[in-house]
Amino acid sequence: MTTRVVFDREFLHAAHIRGLTISELAQRAHLSPATVSAGVHGRPVNVRSAVLMARTLAACPIIKELEEWATGRHCLDRSDAH
Repeated sequence: MTTRVVFDREFLHAAHIRGLTISELAQRAHLSPATVSAGVHGRPVNVRSAVLMARTLAACPIIKELEEWATGRHCLDRSDAH
């Protein structure tokens, strides 16, 4: 029996705020785009693939501006712009 891992929506969010596409994450993790796509969309992947994906994602810095856009905080500081 093979153990499988399922990521929640936060994993895709984590990739987005790092500016990574599925293709880029796949290339950096040395996995197929199909495997990474399955993982980031909540489908089960094997433990080895999950570890490679998680380590690759963790090694990439968060881009502050993307994080602000992804959380909607970019709108909060605009009140004094008018």
